[in-house]
Amino acid sequence: MAPSIHSRFYKVDKVAVNNTISLAQRIGVPQESYPDSLIHTIVGSETLDQLAAKYYGREDLWWRIADANPNRFALEWQPGETLVIPPLRVATRMPRR
Repeated sequence: MAPSIHSRFYKVDKVAVNNTISLAQRIGVPQESYPDSLIHTIVGSETLDQLAAKYYGREDLWWRIADANPNRFALEWQPGETLVIPPLRVATRMPRR
């Protein structure tokens, strides 16, 4: 199934991983900083979808947090580490086409 035109994976090339076609890859995201971003310290086993629900009220916006922290794989964060939470206005904006 092709990604929706509203997906950040729209028009992304497919890759073969162990003979399986996939779109699972990090997309180059331009680094933007916003003075109203929050810094969150990971507590316990918090996940990005839990943080998105906490800060945005929508767990499906987890990938916006991942994009704001591109130097770490999202599943490798440990308690005590910090990450950037972009402001809601940034997390809910539609990408330019």
